[in-house]
Amino acid sequence: MNKSIWWWIFFLAGCCFLMALLCRSCICGGAMGITEKAASAVAAAPVIAAPVAKAATSLWNFKDGTAYANGVDQYYKFRTSDFTHITPVSGDMTTSMKETMTYLKSHPDRSLEITGYYTKDEENKSILPNLGLARAGNISKYMTSLGVASNQITTKGVLVPASGIVNGILAKGAEFTFTGKVAADGRLKTIKDRLFGKPVTLYFGTNQDNINLTAQQRTDFADLKYYLDNVSTSNLEVSGHTDAVGNRDYNVNLSQERAKFVSDYLSKFGGINTSRTRVLGSGPDKPVGDNATSAGRAKNRRVEVTLR
Repeated sequence: MNKSIWWWIFFLAGCCFLMALLCRSCICGGAMGITEKAASAVAAAPVIAAPVAKAATSLWNFKDGTAYANGVDQYYKFRTSDFTHITPVSGDMTTSMKETMTYLKSHPDRSLEITGYYTKDEENKSILPNLGLARAGNISKYMTSLGVASNQITTKGVLVPASGIVNGILAKGAEFTFTGKVAADGRLKTIKDRLFGKPVTLYFGTNQDNINLTAQQRTDFADLKYYLDNVSTSNLEVSGHTDAVGNRDYNVNLSQERAKFVSDYLSKFGGINTSRTRVLGSGPDKPVGDNATSAGRAKNRRVEVTLR
């Protein structure tokens, strides 16, 4: 092989080598360099967590479909066997309550149902059939004090597991649901037919003012409260009576005190405003039993609560 051929072979090999180097540094190497630099930059950059949406924390919610929504980050709480709430109505709670009541007042076709909760082991100290109903009534009383018509608020009691009570406190005492305004129903007529002018009678021992209610009397008082809430012209006559033993003036005064006690009792333990009760004391003047017998005298020591 002559020298010229070898020279061309070396020349072509050198060109190939130079082209390979050029490709590595300018094309392949450049792209790789960019990738490596980008990877380095990502590795060196600080890690920033994606924003996390704030969890909804409102516990006590008022929501009327898409028309209205409000809530506050706490529940009404109740002590065991008590229906007087212990959650102070202040701050955000006051604002939420007032806004909700404003909504109700501007929408007379809507009602708010309050469901009060209670457990089976709690003692019912109210005049109503269950403690949940009394708790709901207590909240309703506050709401009507803000100017909402009482017939725009309905109440009910629901039994819940005892696990809801922790350290003597029922942490979630009520729930709220908007509904259409409850129309006057057959219940009002039934209550009127059964109780109008017909007294619910409470009996007292000699010189005693404590009250022990039967299940039927609790039902009667729940009906009376419902009627008062829905018939603005109605009221209760609370009249006290005694037996004929002792001084008449003393007995008249005692009968008035008993009637006043019952009126206050209905207010404190049933949410019936004292402005809806008329207190009377008749002493021994209207007996229903024979004062000559112990059984007759026991019947005369009474307070009658009558729907008028």
